[in-house]
Amino acid sequence: MMSPFDAKNKAATLLDRLAMRLILLFACVAYFFYLWRLPRESLIAGGGLFALVLLTLALLEKRTLSRRDRLLRERLGAEIALEDLLLMPNAQACETVCSLFCQALGAQSLRADALRYAGESWLVRCAQCPGGSSASEGDVLAAHRARTQSGEAHCVLVSTGNFTPAAMRAAEWVDPPVRLIPGTRLGALFGSLHPAFDEEIARHARRKRMPFSFSRIRALALSSGKLRRYLLCAFLLLLLYLNTGSFFCLTACLCALLLAMMCHRENRRSFDL
Repeated sequence: MMSPFDAKNKAATLLDRLAMRLILLFACVAYFFYLWRLPRESLIAGGGLFALVLLTLALLEKRTLSRRDRLLRERLGAEIALEDLLLMPNAQACETVCSLFCQALGAQSLRADALRYAGESWLVRCAQCPGGSSASEGDVLAAHRARTQSGEAHCVLVSTGNFTPAAMRAAEWVDPPVRLIPGTRLGALFGSLHPAFDEEIARHARRKRMPFSFSRIRALALSSGKLRRYLLCAFLLLLLYLNTGSFFCLTACLCALLLAMMCHRENRRSFDL
């Protein structure tokens, strides 16, 4: 599937195909004429070779389109599954991931959030990280405490995002270690087992085309993770202004500082009791 900006005009596509086929036909006829020096026989043999090459190209194109369609459905299925996990209650998300692992590994389900695989019991926990954020050390320790309380032998913690370096160190430090599965691997597993259908793709596309509301744009622009980025941008723009004297760099530096102040004020106010 191509976007409307990448798609060619239909007339241009038709002319490209016609020109390529004429060049291919001429090359096939010229090849046999070079071998035999007989015009009629070269035309017949070249036409047969041209038809054979066209059939081969059609089969390759069909196979390529089928592979691309499968990869697209798997990628969209992964995105839809991760978005659905993010909006589910945590208990339902753990149950969904546990069911996915049982299906993928052929494991035995013990409870809604536990399974038995290779003779050992595993507790499944899910860290729901919005906006591309990462699961923290606290999520790993919470999963370890839940495993201790449930009495399972091991614990696997999946995330809809990624894991911070502190979370990876904590997962190796606890005994037994917590198995971490990031969102990319989880999404790939969801996509391979549950590729998106046409209705899901259409619904996903409609949701992507929905305009952002002002409150959502403000929440994304003034999130706590953007404060350091705004300060870094302001610092770099200030250095660029001192080197070049550009008034545009100074204006952009002041805008970045203003956004950093608004971000700090917004997050401090959101945590006031």
